[in-house]
Amino acid sequence: MRTAVLSWTAPTQNTDGSTLTNLSGFKVYWGPSSRNYTQNASVSGATSTTYTATLTPGTWYFAVTALDSTGAESAKTNEVTKTVF
Repeated sequence: MRTAVLSWTAPTQNTDGSTLTNLSGFKVYWGPSSRNYTQNASVSGATSTTYTATLTPGTWYFAVTALDSTGAESAKTNEVTKTVF
């Protein structure tokens, strides 16, 4: 098994431009093909902006969403890839 360390910048605004005041965490999605996210993990805390995924060798695709205190989830970020050897 190998690992990939993902990091991102926390959002500061809602989609309407207002200040984001109730950010509670993030959800990291990943899978073996583009937009085919077979696994996910929750990251608690508004300032927690890293996650380490344990992976088998291959190319993996990742996206992250933000969660607010009501449980609402944002749209997924742009997808990124990582090839693990």
